[in-house]
Amino acid sequence: MPRTEIKPLSGKPYFHVVISKSHVSPRYGLVISKSHVSPRYGLGPSGKICQKLPFDSVPTVLNCRGKSWNMTYNGGNKNKQFDTIGWRNFVKDNNLKVGDACVFELVENSEEKIMFEVQILRGEFPGIDECEEEPFFSSEFSGTGESDSPYVIDY
Repeated sequence: MPRTEIKPLSGKPYFHVVISKSHVSPRYGLVISKSHVSPRYGLGPSGKICQKLPFDSVPTVLNCRGKSWNMTYNGGNKNKQFDTIGWRNFVKDNNLKVGDACVFELVENSEEKIMFEVQILRGEFPGIDECEEEPFFSSEFSGTGESDSPYVIDY
């Protein structure tokens, strides 16, 4: 699959997720919780972005590569998350695999509708082939992934 252009973030709130087995297995879970790390579902956004999202179920749209996926954000649950069917459709249509990453930038946020612009970063990061060390995942590091505390990858 050819690499797609990665667009710079606009400065709006965002979170990122490195795709794990639970995101793409038959449970198809993507928890958006106030905790930084959910042992069962992997990395989620920090409390900062969760505080911006409604505390109710809201129709949600994920835009990615010129297409849109409708789902529901369930903000009233203990584990804030996208509905399973909508998330599963997004996973399958984009052929997400373990080790890929998604960056979710919040472009619209109200009690009536939430919209994220999503960028998919495939597991083949530049320079990984030339490196003899094992690849690492961002979940191994502390940090929120928010614009005021970005990850710096240096190898």
